[in-house]
Amino acid sequence: MQIESICVTSHICGGFEQVPMGRNAETKSLPFLSVVQSTHGSYRIALDDGPALETGEMGVFVAPRARMQHLLHIPDERDGTMSAQWIFLDVEVNRRYRLDDLFLFPTVLPEKYHQDIYVLLRRIAATERLTDRLPDIHRLLCILLEVAMPMKSVPEDVIRLRNYIENHFSHPISTADLANILHCSRAGVFRAFRQSFGNTPGQYITNVRIRHAQLLLQSTDMTVAQIASAVGIPDAAYFSKLFHRLSGCTAGCWREKSRERA
Repeated sequence: MQIESICVTSHICGGFEQVPMGRNAETKSLPFLSVVQSTHGSYRIALDDGPALETGEMGVFVAPRARMQHLLHIPDERDGTMSAQWIFLDVEVNRRYRLDDLFLFPTVLPEKYHQDIYVLLRRIAATERLTDRLPDIHRLLCILLEVAMPMKSVPEDVIRLRNYIENHFSHPISTADLANILHCSRAGVFRAFRQSFGNTPGQYITNVRIRHAQLLLQSTDMTVAQIASAVGIPDAAYFSKLFHRLSGCTAGCWREKSRERA
């Protein structure tokens, strides 16, 4: 596919410096394309049921949206601390596709890109205005595209469903609703999402809602209950459990950390 346009629809950057820790393990799934660099210490990362790979110090891993990340934080042996920096991206290609729906990225990037990514992430985090950040974000995307392999194109019918979800996530959406749009069976909708995105329609809808909730937590002072309702999950208690499971922390913690990093 020829890339005619790339739009960064949202991003969150951050990091931590020389935090004392043990070899902490965590499992999470984020509704963003994640680019994470260990600047002191290392990560061991496995996506879904794939093999575990170690980044090494200054190493970078890439995790597509909605993939289960099995992480092990490995602090530096000399001082027992770890430092890292990251950016979470939502990127639209040709006004229709998500970047990680079109391309397959290596889980751990080659060493020759480490220094360039280190500089780019530092500059992005140090810049406040989005317009000033975009050139470096685009340079980072160029690196990702350089190492990426094209995936099978997402069918037009699935794009229609994805766009419907993006425009109606704040309202109830059932598999039957999606099947009616395509005039097919619910089994056909499940099959289409599995083949194109690797998850079910329900999982995809949930990821979209959590992604928008993360953005609202960062950019507004709405309460957690208000945000839950705004993204189509009216049960605040259920939303909180879901958010913690997919984001790896509570909604309040996400708000605090994302504002520190913004």
